[in-house]
Amino acid sequence: MRVVIRSRVGNAALAILGVVYFASATAALVYYVVSNWRANGAVDYALQFALFCAALGGLLFLLIAYRNLKSAATTAAESSAPLPSPPVPSHR
Repeated sequence: MRVVIRSRVGNAALAILGVVYFASATAALVYYVVSNWRANGAVDYALQFALFCAALGGLLFLLIAYRNLKSAATTAAESSAPLPSPPVPSHR
């Protein structure tokens, strides 16, 4: 899956949101599991699954931002490369 965001600032913001989503969802999931140890019902499992999916969403945001920033750096490096010089005509 490719999501094109052409702005470096936009990709950096997406990466920061990914870190925040992943960290907060993981922390909430760990707290939820520890505080309800062996006392989980169907609703608890559904909420834990939702937190797990939110953590995966944060990782997806990070992956998208990483790919976009990596391709932007590659494109910038290719565009700053010197152009090949034209062939020199030979005089006989």
